[in-house]
Amino acid sequence: MEKRKILSKLNINFRDYNNELEKILENKLFSYDVKNLLLSMLYKIETAYKDYKTVKVEVPTKEEYIENLLRIIKEKAIKILLVKIGSDEAKELEGLPYKIDKKNGEIVCFQNEMIMLEALLKLDEANIDFKPIYDYIKEPIDEMLNQGKIDSNLEVTRDFNGWSWDIAIKEIRSIEYNFIFQNLLLLYGKDLTEINKKISENIIRMTIKKYIADSKYREKINEIKKHKKERLMLFENKKEFIEQLSEEKKEHTKKIEKIDKIINNNELLKKEYFARNEKLPNKEKIFSVSYLVKILEKEREELLEKINECNKIILPKEFVEQKQKLEKEVEFVSGIFNGKIEEDIVKICKEFLEIAEEKINRINEDNKDELIKWIYKIRYYRYIPISYNDYVKDIIDLEEDFTKIIKLIIKRAQSLKIWETFTEDFELTYIVLKEIFNTKIINLEAININFSYENKTLHIEYFDDTVIENTKKIEIENVKIKKKVKLFI
Repeated sequence: MEKRKILSKLNINFRDYNNELEKILENKLFSYDVKNLLLSMLYKIETAYKDYKTVKVEVPTKEEYIENLLRIIKEKAIKILLVKIGSDEAKELEGLPYKIDKKNGEIVCFQNEMIMLEALLKLDEANIDFKPIYDYIKEPIDEMLNQGKIDSNLEVTRDFNGWSWDIAIKEIRSIEYNFIFQNLLLLYGKDLTEINKKISENIIRMTIKKYIADSKYREKINEIKKHKKERLMLFENKKEFIEQLSEEKKEHTKKIEKIDKIINNNELLKKEYFARNEKLPNKEKIFSVSYLVKILEKEREELLEKINECNKIILPKEFVEQKQKLEKEVEFVSGIFNGKIEEDIVKICKEFLEIAEEKINRINEDNKDELIKWIYKIRYYRYIPISYNDYVKDIIDLEEDFTKIIKLIIKRAQSLKIWETFTEDFELTYIVLKEIFNTKIINLEAININFSYENKTLHIEYFDDTVIENTKKIEIENVKIKKKVKLFI
């Protein structure tokens, strides 16, 4: 029998990604150490991926993950330099674990599989197809989505070793961005195709607060807030406002006329090309006159759109709608700095659990596998770090919310015959099964529970297959309960 057929019968993936990587490396001028590190990195991913997918649920298939990584190595990585701690080359990193040059496809990093993986993912970082409700929030949202995605993809080597799930909190680059990204990922799936419709104001506020802490973005937000408030004041005096709109239309028209002159005159076009490039940094320079024409045409379209907006606002109905829209935006931008990030975290968690409850309630006999996914998702969600010491499950303000959703899951799982019913006492059932959402047993379907009752004390033992993982004691009278339970039917 052919090797491929044997492997297929044994349910083993016959595809050898190590061979594929070696073929790619044959055409790369990487050192022997770099090639070994890449192969070691791939081996760690292959070893841990099954557990990573089981625990987290919302991840690409192993094939998708590895094929994407091979694509980055093949298409994006041109030069990789490994450095040792204390070496002269390491000083160039300025205390960072790695540096990349996207334009030239260069990576300089320490000899570590996870650092190499992060550098490769960073090398492939791209603009997010995200159209925000307000244009000035795109910058921080892009940063959050990119960094959150990288931290999420690093979990496979960071938190899994092929035997256990151990969250290395200290290795997460951004606790805040990771928290926000995981909320979106668990609710809306790994593709995040509907992300434009899904990001709530609480998520936006927390993202901006985090972004402000690492940049000069606060000044920009304050300027926007000032401008929006001034604009809103003009709405209060319609006559003055219409006069200002007329002036704005005149200014936009003048700019359009100027653009038209430049586009239709080669000398003016060349002059504009050199004038703009003098003011731009090297990485942002306009690479050709023809590309400048495209930029000017886009600017012209934007000015025409602004003129159209001015014309529309004058209409009575549009005037009222625009005023209401501006009032809402002023309220939003004024509230960005209100409260602490910790308060935003609680609000986002409550939003998550409310949406999760709606989704769980819609599950029926036809799609009950979705409930199994939510059992894993809620367990995973409780272990998302919110600081370098605490997880979501540690938030006191969420205790009632978690109690509610765990009880809902238990009822639905037993009614759909996913979980065993081992007692008619539901409160006792909850006390026993809430521990499932605290365990780090990778495969929850391997859980067995043993009960014994002595001297008014119920003794509970939780097994990962045949290995005891945890015990619990409950003081209770007159209990009727099965002695041994395989949790998943």
